[in-house]
Amino acid sequence: MFTNTKLSKAVRLAVAFGAASTAAFTGSVNAQEAEEAKDVERIEVTGSRIKRTDLESASPITVFTAADIEASGHVTLEKFVQSLPAVNGAAQGSNVNNGSAGNATVSLRGLGSGRTLVLINGRRFASSDLNSIPLSFVERVEVLRDGASTVYGSDAIAGVVNFITKTNFEGTEVSAQTDMTGKGDGETYKLSVTTGASSEKGNVVLALEYSKRNPISQGDRDFSACAYADDGEGGVECVGSGTGADGTWRSSVPGNYYTQSGAGGSTSWIVDPVTGLNRKLTSADTFNYAAVSYMVTPQEVFSINGSGRYELTDSTRIFTEAGFTNRQSNQLMGAEGTFWGQVVPADHPDNPTRFDINGNAATPTAVTVNRRLFETGGRAFTQDFSDYRMVVGFEGDFENNWSWDTSFNYARYVDSRIDFGRANPKRFLTLTNPTACAADAACPGLWNPFKAGTLTDAMIDYAFLPNSPVVRGVTKQFQANLSGDFGDFELPAGPAAWAFGVERRWEDYLNQPDGAAIIGEIYSVVGEKTEGQYDLNEAYLELSAPLLADLPMVESLNLSAAVRRTDYNFLSAASNTKLGLEWTPFDGLLVRATKADGFRAPSISELYAPQAESNLNYAEPCTNYATGTQSANVKANCAAEGLPGNFTLTSNQASALTGGNPDLTPEESESLTMGFVYTPFDNFSFALDYFDIEITNGIGTAGTNNIVTACYESANFSSPLCALMVGPGALPTPAAPHPTSPRRDALGAISGVLVTNANLSTFETSGVDFDTSYQFDLGAGRLKVRLDGTYLENYSYVPFAGEAELKYAGKYAEDQWETSPAAFSKLRANLTTSYTTDAWSATWMMRSLSGVDALTPTEGNTSDSTGTVVYNDLQGSYYYENMTFTLGARNLFDKKPPYVTDYGDMNTLNASYDTAGQYWYARVSAKF
Repeated sequence: MFTNTKLSKAVRLAVAFGAASTAAFTGSVNAQEAEEAKDVERIEVTGSRIKRTDLESASPITVFTAADIEASGHVTLEKFVQSLPAVNGAAQGSNVNNGSAGNATVSLRGLGSGRTLVLINGRRFASSDLNSIPLSFVERVEVLRDGASTVYGSDAIAGVVNFITKTNFEGTEVSAQTDMTGKGDGETYKLSVTTGASSEKGNVVLALEYSKRNPISQGDRDFSACAYADDGEGGVECVGSGTGADGTWRSSVPGNYYTQSGAGGSTSWIVDPVTGLNRKLTSADTFNYAAVSYMVTPQEVFSINGSGRYELTDSTRIFTEAGFTNRQSNQLMGAEGTFWGQVVPADHPDNPTRFDINGNAATPTAVTVNRRLFETGGRAFTQDFSDYRMVVGFEGDFENNWSWDTSFNYARYVDSRIDFGRANPKRFLTLTNPTACAADAACPGLWNPFKAGTLTDAMIDYAFLPNSPVVRGVTKQFQANLSGDFGDFELPAGPAAWAFGVERRWEDYLNQPDGAAIIGEIYSVVGEKTEGQYDLNEAYLELSAPLLADLPMVESLNLSAAVRRTDYNFLSAASNTKLGLEWTPFDGLLVRATKADGFRAPSISELYAPQAESNLNYAEPCTNYATGTQSANVKANCAAEGLPGNFTLTSNQASALTGGNPDLTPEESESLTMGFVYTPFDNFSFALDYFDIEITNGIGTAGTNNIVTACYESANFSSPLCALMVGPGALPTPAAPHPTSPRRDALGAISGVLVTNANLSTFETSGVDFDTSYQFDLGAGRLKVRLDGTYLENYSYVPFAGEAELKYAGKYAEDQWETSPAAFSKLRANLTTSYTTDAWSATWMMRSLSGVDALTPTEGNTSDSTGTVVYNDLQGSYYYENMTFTLGARNLFDKKPPYVTDYGDMNTLNASYDTAGQYWYARVSAKF
């Protein structure tokens, strides 16, 4: 039977990573073993700068190889990383249309992408966009599941995802893949070429990759073809926006109106397209914005990456890395609406108040019209995003086996955006004002907003402006590291190892708005230029001390400690510490624990991102409050606002102000992990780790839904969160106000919610990670079974001082980081079974998310919970000479996402569940 001796661990590590250089080996082994061990390389594993010969450390780390990634069948890294069990909550990606900037992020523990540090070969890159890392260039992914502020500095509170790229690749590999859903849409394509060459002195690798993802519309799936609302009888019905309809769904009525003295809470009217008479607005007249919105957003990505190493002397090497990625992506949403309060004067020849509801002549009055400008085809948000990265450095070894490295890392991104279908309210008001239009030589004529198809191309050219802001970020990082041991000085159990290093980093951010936005000509677009810079100096020290060895029940006992001093030029200096313990009571069992305090400075974008207007979903507290089950406080507050007892909305979206805050201060955290790794025999391992993370002074927002709920639940609007509901008049582009409520617009929706960044939150999350793997020979091949999972015991969130603690574990709720709803499943697990022979292989993966309940369930809701969702993925490969042919399916049984009463995008938790359905794919690759 194979045992876990120090030598065997080192050899396994060498095999896993292709180690081939000479390094010293410590441990109690015989002369033959020592001779065999000389060629085992000490490497740096994510979470520590001390080089070692074993992956098993005090910190819990999960490693996924390139083969694991390929077995998932994904074209990009986004879906693979976001499906990891330790990832929870919402994240940016292909499933996000409303509020997306085209990037893809990862959120360990559901604590937010800004608290998960994403690295390439242990170094930062400016954008942290997963789309910028080509799948074909990745050798493995190391996921560190505890705090690492002492090792990597700020942003590693929840953990680290470190992408290790190919650096010793030889030959050429070409791969092509195409995907398509079971519905015949959403095609994706990928083509990659990786080539490398080696000599006695070094190695160079070059990788090129191109991928394209076609869109899928929400209208192409029955569960998302329209926006659902509960019908009050246990079912659902299609609803939409009260700002007009477009003739593609249920009604050809282009818009509704109300008299300026009767706004909000009063009856809205329309001109019936059949009879030509005025009548009351009904739910059948609303605009189906879902049908013209993307479910899966399109993108096109090209990247070129390279790396090289060259031996200058026997003990000194130069290395370099470089990468460039260009991403072109876009999102599509329903057409702009006349949310600014489009006034049609009394003297407009098409003013509908010229007649009463019976068609009799009447004295006209000015009205405000709510209409979707559907003739434009929708609002298109496009990004032309370029990501640059360059690293140059030196590394080497001294004769005493100390190792050193120094490097300079330059990373930069430029996000050039163009938004189409953005209105100029001033010119739209001219289009409906006979006097103003006549006085403007450029006015193409009066517009009749009460009839479909009347917004002509000339009017569109006159009253619409493209919005073309540019966002730029730069990260510069200098590092110098030294690691080794104390030479002849040894502890009773062996030599102590150490690492010391310094770092200097510069961050720069610019958001340059469009010129028309600067002068206030584009609706709902803030035109304020924001920019900022900061720099910092850091130094760290790590120690690893073997305390005991070769004793009964103590094969080894090692203590590790680390401290990091950080000094930002705009903050007070701070220090962070971390302690770790590794205890091997007998061969095959490692017991481990870490305790660390963390630090996260506000990011450059959190400080300086422009404050922008956004429309965010929320649960309306006053819906039919007279006969509903709302609390007494809610009913009293709704009545105090002058809302009718049968109050309803056609769209539960609140206009909100999001963005940066230059007055932010750092977050602080404490984390604890405890667990064990059990490897009783060859090819079997089982690991279990408990984690507990607490964050104070958390940067974030109180969340639109949390603000609204807390405010209306408080007696007489007494909650401090009510102060964050400032009303439509305080927005950069004010909407028409409600006549009786200062918190609502003319249509009755909550308006003017401040969800800009602030230090206001506390978090505590705890749970258990587990993973096990076993592989053995079976017949002509080898069977491997791997289970990775996370049980979320607790996720507690206090959005604002003085507010009640929200418990997210096992619930669906608004992710405070992404401000969108997500499932915080208590149990997430991936079970992978593969069988491999010399001629073929097959892999079956089951991805499971346990069911969730609404954070704030309401009696009578159609669906306040989801059941456990399991996705099945299947892949088969055939090997012929140097070729590999692969066929596979993701979500093999076309599992549809569950409906929840949340009034969110796609009628489900689109950030948590697969929305596109079954995907089939084929891949062919060749190695030369």
